Amino acid sequence: MTHHEKGLTYLLVAAALMSLDAVFIRLSGLHGFAPSFLFGVFSLISMTLLTRIREGHLLPVIKAGGFMLFVSGAIMGVSGTAFTLAVQKTTVANVLLIMSVTPILSAIFSWIFLKERLQKQTFFAILLSMAGMYIIVRGSLASGGMAGDLIALTASLAVSLNFVVWRKFSQLNRSLVVGAGGLFIGLFAVPFIKVGDFDMYGVLIMMVMGLFTAPVGRMLNAMATRLISAPEVSLIAQIKIVIAPVIIWALFGEVPSEATFIGGSLILIAALGQPLLKLYQMKRAPAPAIAE
Repeated sequence: MTHHEKGLTYLLVAAALMSLDAVFIRLSGLHGFAPSFLFGVFSLISMTLLTRIREGHLLPVIKAGGFMLFVSGAIMGVSGTAFTLAVQKTTVANVLLIMSVTPILSAIFSWIFLKERLQKQTFFAILLSMAGMYIIVRGSLASGGMAGDLIALTASLAVSLNFVVWRKFSQLNRSLVVGAGGLFIGLFAVPFIKVGDFDMYGVLIMMVMGLFTAPVGRMLNAMATRLISAPEVSLIAQIKIVIAPVIIWALFGEVPSEATFIGGSLILIAALGQPLLKLYQMKRAPAPAIAE
């Protein structure tokens, strides 16, 4: 198996595992902040252990990350909490479609904070995404899911901001950042939960998610980025937008609305347009000359 084929395999498995996040939250049957608390606690355990195994010692890694490790973890705490709440308040398709604008929002934050120039196609992607989200949110007004859509947008904004933090502070250990994110997700949930919010079935479901599917999926995703190009990663990662709603439809009979299909189509065009263009440009680029 070539490095490229291995990278594609990692990415496909990662996309499948990460698409199960929303499914596990729904399957747990837990409500409010209870699933986010369990998600945070189990993610903290799994990612801290993973970092300990990979790095040998935690303290040097924490010192290397410094204050920004906890800043990034807090931002991830916002995104993880918002995601778990959004899945409970609107359709899974809406959540994943709205969160698929993350690369576009990351470009905007990079322009604001890192002074990186926005390309012309990015402006068109922003306009398409805004139109798509407007259609989805307007459609949710009738079904009462607008609050969930806005919470999903909050999650996407937080994820996008964290991408900029990671680019600016490359010394941050990714697995430990996810562990810190789990810590903050748990802390954010503590004031809103009580013992009666949990049952054994829900705890076991969230344990599978927090200890296995979520961390393994994110680890494979990180490994894939070292083996294949960023545009391919962006494209294949969108598979979860299809997988999760199909599973939710099969299990719970949740059918996306017409507004979701229309607005989601615009968002997907915006989200997929740039990586497709970059792949095309990479294939058209002349091969480097071999020095004689």
